[in-house]
Amino acid sequence: MKTLTQKAIAEVIEKASWTERAKSLERLARRFADDALDHAEWRAAIEAFRVVLYDSEPLVRLVLAESVKASRDLPGDVLLALARDIAMVAAPVLEHSPLLTDDDLLPMAQRATTAHRLAIAGRRGISGRLAAALCRLGERAVILRLLANDGATLTPETLDELLDHYPDDDALDAAIGRRRVLPVSIGSRRLGRARETKAPQMAWSRTGSLG
Repeated sequence: MKTLTQKAIAEVIEKASWTERAKSLERLARRFADDALDHAEWRAAIEAFRVVLYDSEPLVRLVLAESVKASRDLPGDVLLALARDIAMVAAPVLEHSPLLTDDDLLPMAQRATTAHRLAIAGRRGISGRLAAALCRLGERAVILRLLANDGATLTPETLDELLDHYPDDDALDAAIGRRRVLPVSIGSRRLGRARETKAPQMAWSRTGSLG
């Protein structure tokens, strides 16, 4: 008699309906994520995951990505294949996987789509090197998500570059100001810019021309 794991693996590979494959995969991936498989089952599950990577239905691959996104026990080939998939599938892994390194993420950030980069920008921890690379690509939505992420390391140099490149972007300036830790040099620069912006308005008001 087949065990639950053996049955799930067979269904993941054999079922014609993508919804049935997805349901079986979810059961199998949940047991994998819960570390509830013995060694032989674990190896069989990984082989089933490798088959799923080629499933023609993105929603089946998405079930796998969502199920294993936080795993610390996922082989590199499966992890990277999911991370390089279309954005819908890749996003959970790009945002949550603790196994992805800067060496994995930097090439993806430079070559993938904006949607992939948005997922990367939401990671719990982002190095200064990766954050700088994302900012230099100049995608406003990605930059704003990075600025709202207190787990992203944004160096004074990167913040200076943002202020240089977006001098009139009030939303971006405000997002920088909301950073939990803001370098003194950046705070001083923002304050100086705010004073420069207000000064002409004050001078105009004093002339009485508005009265």
